[in-house]
Amino acid sequence: MVQLTDEQQAIVAAAAKGANTMVSAYAGCAKTTTLEAIASAMPTKPSLAVAFNVKIKKELERRFPQHFEVKTLNGLGHSAWSKTIGKRLTLDEKKLGKLITQQAKETGYDLSTEQWGQVRQLITAAMQQGLIPSKFPQTGLITDTLENWSDIADLIYVDAPRPLLEFARSVLIESIKLGFQGTISFDDQIYLSAMFNGVFQRYPVVMVDEAQDLSPLNHIQIKRSAAEQLIVVGDPLQAIYAFRGADSASMGKLKRLRTDWIDLPLTLTFRCPKVVVGRQQGHAPGFRAYHTNAEGLFHQWRDRESGQWTWAEIEAQQPTALSTIAILCRNNAPLLSMAFRLIRSGVGCVMLGRDIGKNLIALSKKLLPLDGLPAAACVKLVNEWAVREIDLARANDKEEKVAGIEDRQECLIAVLESSGAQNAGALRAALDNLFSRDTGKVTLSTGHRAKGLEWDVVLHLDPWRVPSKYARQKAQEGHTAPLQQELNLRYVIETRAKHVLIEANGEDFQ
Repeated sequence: MVQLTDEQQAIVAAAAKGANTMVSAYAGCAKTTTLEAIASAMPTKPSLAVAFNVKIKKELERRFPQHFEVKTLNGLGHSAWSKTIGKRLTLDEKKLGKLITQQAKETGYDLSTEQWGQVRQLITAAMQQGLIPSKFPQTGLITDTLENWSDIADLIYVDAPRPLLEFARSVLIESIKLGFQGTISFDDQIYLSAMFNGVFQRYPVVMVDEAQDLSPLNHIQIKRSAAEQLIVVGDPLQAIYAFRGADSASMGKLKRLRTDWIDLPLTLTFRCPKVVVGRQQGHAPGFRAYHTNAEGLFHQWRDRESGQWTWAEIEAQQPTALSTIAILCRNNAPLLSMAFRLIRSGVGCVMLGRDIGKNLIALSKKLLPLDGLPAAACVKLVNEWAVREIDLARANDKEEKVAGIEDRQECLIAVLESSGAQNAGALRAALDNLFSRDTGKVTLSTGHRAKGLEWDVVLHLDPWRVPSKYARQKAQEGHTAPLQQELNLRYVIETRAKHVLIEANGEDFQ
């Protein structure tokens, strides 16, 4: 039996008494152990535990008492939609792809391979945003307008002309119709159940994990499932996914579902080294390290007189020969450049984010269609595209789009220069090779993709990129939400480190 901390005991006691309990748990604070203790102390009555993914679901099923039914948000939606239409559902993970192909044939729309993938991403993103085509009587979370479709395309780095947006909309309509007939996809499980009045089973007790990452659609699912007591656990300081549909104030929004709450903290981390915990005090007040945690090391190599650093220096920081290493950054472009420099030095690496690679390849084919186009001409065309798109975004008062355009521009140029690609075809080959790697000594990832992971040694590349220019600008205008997301991102990056945290500039790597 695990000895609970005072904080954990207070949380268990509040939940066991039937109180609506909101737990703010900092990084590495034994959240799953706390959830297990709560479940074990609860009265024996029908209860639901909502897990964020299948991995967590399986772990909770193994550790929770039998009166708790553990479901993912997708599983919750699946059951609700089956009840709604009164049919046994057919789950087809290829449903959307089949519909895109079918619609293209029926309408004569000549889709390239890249456009096929872009349509799929557009529809998925529109569903996640809660967009309902105006053909249906239900009201969406955002309206079905061409401007909103265009904004969704920009959000996922898809450069889509109007005909492609309209085609995506027509496919979504057919997908919804098929969903009412009983054939659904994984995305439909949440989208249809939340947006088309799904019939959810009501539970006396509902426990929600990773609550900071829930979307407005997920909030609808929770609202319709929770009959009485709510137990909500998450880390609001790890809320970093607003750009892909999560509600940046998710835990606060869930709080509106009840009038009475007991708010309790989990501040004692069993993972993060003491030096990292100390660095978080301004952002995570009261964050504490367990007494047996490593002291840890923090290096600011960017402040060196020489400014230079090497791979050998990173290896020298490893606690053991089997230590794990990650290089994390806010933006993709510096990571791509770093990856090729490491590869040339004989260091194998893994680049997370294959969808980023696919979208960059698709953009390169649009801007640089001829494989033999020389590298210098490629740079010129990419820069000209970026200038046009940035001017258009600003003319439409869409300053938030600029950072995404600049990142795509910098990514393509970084790969051209770092890989030594002589032409557009070689650029695409380099991108494909980089994102297909599955093994390597070091993992390269954006901070967003690193959430939920941990490494012995973490190097924060170009830390000056956090917060972004856009977030700083919005803060000056009085809009603090983007800045909060950026500060949360820095917290996530730094708390991935188990022993050593390093700050360094990419341009200083030798």
